[in-house]
Order: sequence, then structure tokens, then C-alpha cells
Amino acid sequence: MSLYAAEDRARSTREEILLSRLFGTLFMVNREGYLGGLFQKTGMSVAPADLATLQIQFWPELGAYSPDVVIEGDSTLLFVVARRRNALDVENLVRLAENGWKLSPRFRLLLVTDGKTQPGEVEEMENALPKQRRSPLAWIGWSQIYSFVHQTLRSREENATTRELIGALLALFAAERLAPFVGFDGGDLRNYRESIPSVDRVYTTAGLLVSDFDALLAESKIRRISTHTPGVEEIRSKAPRSLEVRYADESWDPAALAGGGLFLKADYLVGEIHLGFESDTTDPRARALLVEARQHIVRLFEKEPDLRVRLAGARKPGPARDASLIAQLETHEGAARISRVELVYIFDGERDDLLPVMAEKFIALRDFAGRLPLLPLQRQAGESQFVVAGA
Repeated sequence: MSLYAAEDRARSTREEILLSRLFGTLFMVNREGYLGGLFQKTGMSVAPADLATLQIQFWPELGAYSPDVVIEGDSTLLFVVARRRNALDVENLVRLAENGWKLSPRFRLLLVTDGKTQPGEVEEMENALPKQRRSPLAWIGWSQIYSFVHQTLRSREENATTRELIGALLALFAAERLAPFVGFDGGDLRNYRESIPSVDRVYTTAGLLVSDFDALLAESKIRRISTHTPGVEEIRSKAPRSLEVRYADESWDPAALAGGGLFLKADYLVGEIHLGFESDTTDPRARALLVEARQHIVRLFEKEPDLRVRLAGARKPGPARDASLIAQLETHEGAARISRVELVYIFDGERDDLLPVMAEKFIALRDFAGRLPLLPLQRQAGESQFVVAGA
């Protein structure tokens, strides 16, 4: 089977090329591991014995509105349609689903689009079909397909040919800007500052980390407010150690954010991602809030075994699991020396399941910082200078 079905048939849209490379590749490698796994991810179950006998046809002529791909076997009839999110035609998709049901009760329709969430058109299709025919409808995004294939490759012992085929498929997705953040590549981290291609790939991956993290946080009303991003020439000549990004709750007063806030830091040299809340203790109000909240912070550490504290300027800056170190802020020496306190989580940057965990921790820290409070917001004259962040 050719991997280049789209090119062989003079088809050149992004979706056509992606479909032909995707299924051309998955039919040539271990079907149970990749094709069967992808089916399961979309809610289908195909027996391993049936996977070996599946037949595929690209762009069949089945009438006025045909699927892009038909996959058929003894227990399977799957229509695949790939469209850009803004080009979905619900009426024709419903008609296609109805035609599929006429062909076989084994029928299923898989819709593939860009984006990380299911398009509203899928629900419209479900509502337009009889209830007994809704279950065959499924959706998946290109970025989800990338994540699945990437994770499967990482988890399996594959021969060189399979790795080359899967690697080329993933590279195509990345070139089309459909690759989500799935962790940093360990080889690139080890070669960082030694190889310009490794530097470029590491920094590209960091960009994916930030953009995907932004999208996860948007629903919780946490937004990015600054990014320390060196230019391309600086990257190539100096290879900066890290990327630093700051975030804030949308309701927090911008004037207060000089005193601290939420942060993400990707350290390329040690391959770690640091995530947490920081407070600038050179501001006496911020320092006072941390001292007042010390017992609350200790209790937070008891509930969060992965949380650490780091004191910038201290003799032992950390990070450490000892939240009582914040007591140093009450001493004359501590008040003079410590410039910043961080409550921080540290993650292995090569992990491919980071984003949901990071988002959960980040949102919880936001809520904690706002509830105590840990940010000094200035009120009107005559009122207390300390208010709950966002109030």
C-alpha cells in the first residue's frame, strides 16, 4: 500500500494528505498496536484477528457525497471524513451517515477535524439522526491522533523501519502545526547548547507547551500576562537556559501583579518544568501576607506531597519540602536577604501526560493564593491595604 495515496491521485489539500499518510502508515505497521488502538480511542472495538483482514479504499465513489476513506472487514464498516473545522456540512454528513446505515448495520462514521474540542456540528448530527443511529458517530482531532501515535511509539519496542515510518508521520503533523505538547525529547535536551537543530526543536516544543497550557487554562479564567522569549538569533547564539512565563487570574488587579503571581518555567538544561506561585518579599505588604498565612501554607504542604518552597536569596534557597522555612521572613536577616518566595511543583519535562496535571495544580494554587490572600492589592484610602486577590 502506498503512503502517498493523496499525491498518487492528484489530491493536495492538507486533510487529504494527512489522511493518506495516517492510514497508509497505520496499515503498514503493527495494526493491533496502532490502528486497533486508534479505533478504541474513538469508541470502536475491532478484534485483533479482524484487524489483519481489513481493507481500505481512499475517496471511493459512493454517490453525490462520499467519504474520504472506507475501511471494511468482516465486522467493520467505517467511513472517515476529514474537514477543516469551519467547513463542516451537517446536512451532507447526516445524509452520508444514513447511507452508511443502509449499507450495513456494522456502519460507523468518524469525523476528523482540527481543534482540541468536539465541534458543535457533531451534536447537531446526533440530534438529526434517529436515536438508534447516534452511537456510530465519533469525532477525533488531529492533535489527539498525534498524541495517541506518539505515546504508542514511546511505549513499544519497535524495529527501525516502524520507527522511521511513524517518525515521518509525526513529522508531517508537526510541519502542519498539528502537534500538541507531548513532553520534551530527551535527546534534544541532552544535546541542548551543542546542536542548533536541538536548540530549535527544544524551543519549538516549549512554544507548544505554553500555547497548549494557555488553552487549558482559558476556561478557568487564568491568562498569560508575560513571556520571556528571546529572539531566534539569541536562541542560536546563546541557547538560553530556560523559558519563563507569568500568569494571572483575569479578576486580579494588574497593579498588584508586581508583587507576585503564577509562573511556569521550563528549564532546558535539567529537563524540568517548574510551576507555582511566587511572591516578591521586597514588598513589605507581600512579606507580611506570607507571614500571616504561614500556617495555611504548612497545611497546604501537608495535603500536597509534591509541593516545595524556594527562597530566593536565602542561604539554602531550596526547593525544599519544609514549608516552615517561610518563618525566616520574620527574622531581621530573613527580611533583608530573601527577595522572593516560591511555592513550586517540579515536573519531569519528558513526561507526555503533563498538561492536565499541571493545569489542575495551577488552578488549585490560583484559588489558594486568592483565598488567603497572598497578593497585596491596594484599596481606596481609609480601607485595609490587604484584600483577597480578585475581590
